[in-house]
Amino acid sequence: YIAGPVHIKGLLWHPPALVSELTGSIFDPAELSRCRDALAKRADLTQYTTTAAARDYEAVLDQLGYREVNAMGTSYGSRMALELARQLPRRMRTMTIEAIVPMDFTWPSHGAADADAALDAVIDDCAADARCARTYPRFRQDIDLAFARLRRSPVSVFVRDPNTGGIAPVSFGQNDLAYAIRGILYGNDALALPLWFRQAAEGDFSSFAQAYVTRARTLVAQIALGVLFGVYCAEDLPFLDLAAAERSADGTHLGHYLLDEYKRGCEVWPRAAIDPSFREPVQTTVPSLVMAGRRDPVTPPRNAIEVSRTLTRARLIVWPSGGHGTDGLASADCRTGIMREFLRTADPSVLSIDCVAQEPARPFIGAQ
Repeated sequence: YIAGPVHIKGLLWHPPALVSELTGSIFDPAELSRCRDALAKRADLTQYTTTAAARDYEAVLDQLGYREVNAMGTSYGSRMALELARQLPRRMRTMTIEAIVPMDFTWPSHGAADADAALDAVIDDCAADARCARTYPRFRQDIDLAFARLRRSPVSVFVRDPNTGGIAPVSFGQNDLAYAIRGILYGNDALALPLWFRQAAEGDFSSFAQAYVTRARTLVAQIALGVLFGVYCAEDLPFLDLAAAERSADGTHLGHYLLDEYKRGCEVWPRAAIDPSFREPVQTTVPSLVMAGRRDPVTPPRNAIEVSRTLTRARLIVWPSGGHGTDGLASADCRTGIMREFLRTADPSVLSIDCVAQEPARPFIGAQ
């Protein structure tokens, strides 16, 4: 839905056959209609919601013989964990969530602005890093030059298709670049952005186009499109303040692109009815560890801060160099140690988190 893999048998979407079909739009309504029609022959597409899925968990836990569980959820998984804490608090020993998707997130109401904020954080981090600042002194100007080139006209770029290994051209425009950057900001490839923008400012968009195509192929293999639209079109889009969302997107690199693409997708997808109470903040005493990455382009730290307010036994951690989830960390040791201690004690108040501030940053690629 937002990023974390959702792989449910029977609701997979087959990828476009040609790599050239991957750019230009995120979702093809005609392809979505074919996907809908094929899946509707064997599944009720209005039953794939967070609430419906959470209702099944108690029977699953009973069957497995689990009295209590330690729930962990990243990205959309955090919304599922929160719903489980609301429905089954007595079965939840602890809850560890990161890259938080609140119940009232209403994606992508701030999606374009959040992507720009994450890019600004990378720019700031480069400026504060002596090697990066010395190697890429015109990082922000390079970004402006790259977008200016594509505003004049799209470019044709040769990329390698990860599925076939073949080389093929793709058309790469302004929206494609903005969407590619957003995907790159999820993880450690964000550290290559100063280098790639230097190349793009000079007219070479091959790194961005390849990153776009590789991620698109990967997401098709990981994300069950039927579940994505089953959740999003029922739980988020109907509650979107479109005028406010468009104002938030004005002047950003992505503009209205995300809004338009997801709106078009939901126009062809069956929509479940959602009880308005679903979008109310989850209030629970389940011991909780809540984590966010400062450079996350899609689920920024404010989401974690907001959700933590109604979790009465929660500890909040924001990773200074974190991307989506905790991508971007130089080492897993600090995070793993904190999580291990939390699972051992089930008490967020006793956790030592000093290592978070001491976490070293990964170096920028190509910085000398």
